Amino acid sequence: MMPASDKHFGAGDIAWDLTHFYSGAEDGAIGNDVAKIVEMMATFERAYKGQLATKLGDALDDYQAIAKLNAKPNLYFFLSLTRDTTDSVMRRESSKAQEALTVANARHMTFFELEVARLSDAEVEAQMVDSRVAHHAPWIKHLRTNAKYFLDDAVEQALTLRQPYGPGEWSDMMEELDAALRFRLDGTEMNLSEALNILVVETDPDRRATVLKLVNDGLDSQKHTFFMARTLNVAIGSYLTDIDARGYTHVMQPVNVRNLVDDATVDALHDAVKSRGAELGRRFYKLKARLLKLDTLRWSDRNAPMPFVTKKVYGWGEACALVRAAYEDFSPTLGRLVAQVLDPANGWVDAPPRKTKTSGAFDYTVMLPEDTRSYMMLNYMGGSEDVMTLAHELGHAVHGMLAAEAQGPLMWHAPMPYAETASIFGEMLTFESLLGALDDRQEKLALYMGKINDFLNTVVRQINFSEVEKAMYAKRREGKLAAEDFSQIWMDTTKAFYGADGEVFAYNDMANMWAYVGHFHNYNFYVYAYAFGELFTQSMMAERARLGGQFEALYLDLLRAGGTKGAVGLMEPFGLNPDDADFWTKGIDASLGIWLHEAEKLADELGL
Repeated sequence: MMPASDKHFGAGDIAWDLTHFYSGAEDGAIGNDVAKIVEMMATFERAYKGQLATKLGDALDDYQAIAKLNAKPNLYFFLSLTRDTTDSVMRRESSKAQEALTVANARHMTFFELEVARLSDAEVEAQMVDSRVAHHAPWIKHLRTNAKYFLDDAVEQALTLRQPYGPGEWSDMMEELDAALRFRLDGTEMNLSEALNILVVETDPDRRATVLKLVNDGLDSQKHTFFMARTLNVAIGSYLTDIDARGYTHVMQPVNVRNLVDDATVDALHDAVKSRGAELGRRFYKLKARLLKLDTLRWSDRNAPMPFVTKKVYGWGEACALVRAAYEDFSPTLGRLVAQVLDPANGWVDAPPRKTKTSGAFDYTVMLPEDTRSYMMLNYMGGSEDVMTLAHELGHAVHGMLAAEAQGPLMWHAPMPYAETASIFGEMLTFESLLGALDDRQEKLALYMGKINDFLNTVVRQINFSEVEKAMYAKRREGKLAAEDFSQIWMDTTKAFYGADGEVFAYNDMANMWAYVGHFHNYNFYVYAYAFGELFTQSMMAERARLGGQFEALYLDLLRAGGTKGAVGLMEPFGLNPDDADFWTKGIDASLGIWLHEAEKLADELGL
């Protein structure tokens, strides 16, 4: 039994052991490794530049060796600064190492992918008798197929060298300005995260509305909208210049190419979410208004908690046992990997929140020279949402470890849409387990409402963001945009998904909220990957009954594929075709449609 006084919910001692990497920020072994990596890169260039027509197999071996050693200092600094963002010595040493490695990579390694892409068909085919080359055929094919988008070697090298000083710097500046935002409520000063969290946990609708107005007005009064507009103009303009020079035909094409997905597939996803997803979403929010006893929802009510949400607390041990059992019941193979990640003796999980620790959660699989590991970061607070986050990140972990073993450093990492598949699958296994353990109808309703709310934020909200981005980029081609232009795009697109003003929501005090969405700066058009991964998984899971005992093996093969297959290739064994709009609609109906029906039925039965 977890002590009631345990503020870390039994997770206080669950921390990373980073001594496997180095003893500290100033460990001399770091400098030795960085120097060794730089020398390996220089040697690689001398040995293989201009020689890949006959030495591709050897080059692939050496390239992977560099990648594994390069991961060691990079991951050490990343995890260390995640654990303590205030460690100035660690940050200084990290910057020093990163600069040396970035320069060496630009000078010595840029040629490799460019030269592979430009080999003749005959030169590649002649080397396919080498098993090392044959294994990497999907990676080679992807490079060669997209060679038309590469610029001259000297230009690519110059762009790589300039990367640390480009638009990403504006993004970093906006993150710093985000962190500096302050809002005062009832005499208490809050940062942006604290203010937004009130919209999720506060039960008083008027207080939620007050906080939304504070944030919306504060984004303008603190000049955040001005700076965001100015820097977005630079970032979008730079991106458009780059894709035009490379010959891409539309703004999402570079991301689609990187994600191994056809334009038609992405269009089908967007169309299904804009129609069926948005329609069911509006139906859900009307149910939510009814349960909250509100005639019309304000935008500040969108993520409001249910008045009957369960207060159950899960200790760390209980959460681990529950999630591990959910994976184990589906697949002993996945169960063993989950147990390995969660084993405290390995030191792969950092669970409790700390003042100096980064917020959120992630899992980072890494192939090191000696082995493969998967490091998980959580901010565990004992709620059911924390259990689902644990299940989500463990999905990434088992995916990464299976793919790394099967594919190696160059091909293990699945593009983001497919990387999200395993995490969402893990969430679903755990959700089904939690639901099956409940007898109380009100608790079931609370679980369904929470799940649907999360689904809509993952699917409808992210495609909403994607449409906002497309509109921003189209408008930017006409000239620079003012903050008011971004606000207009934001409002018009939001209403297209969530209904006209007063239909479901009143849209007061939200016109400036685009200005805190950091991914508009950081990751162009990546957000559709969340919706893609969710519906990709739901469509696949809907085939479990039909496939029966075959399903587990097919799913494990999908995970092992890593980054070697695109959407069509991954779904073909399941008898599905993601190019078909029905694929995405089926994913919506097999999840959101069923959950919403059950929630409405339970609400009626309970007289709510």
